[in-house]
Amino acid sequence: MKITWRPRAADDFERLIDLSSAGHIANASRDKSLVETRILQLVKFDQLGRKSRRIGVRELPIEGTPYVVVNRRLDDELLILRIFHNGGAVAA
Repeated sequence: MKITWRPRAADDFERLIDLSSAGHIANASRDKSLVETRILQLVKFDQLGRKSRRIGVRELPIEGTPYVVVNRRLDDELLILRIFHNGGAVAA
């Protein structure tokens, strides 16, 4: 299955990791690795996480981080739509 990052999701991820690294570089590296690992797990287990209010969209909280990956599966493609901070603050 192909993983496709929407531009907004890639921007979200970059900003969130940059903000995290401002606090502590080791935490940012760990968070980045956890998010990437969980996204790879979605390839095999695309029903991980919870259903979103939007039809066909799922939200995967990343355990050990404050992040939620918003995704959708279309045929043989996993779309990463957004990545949010779980505290409600959306990456601008």
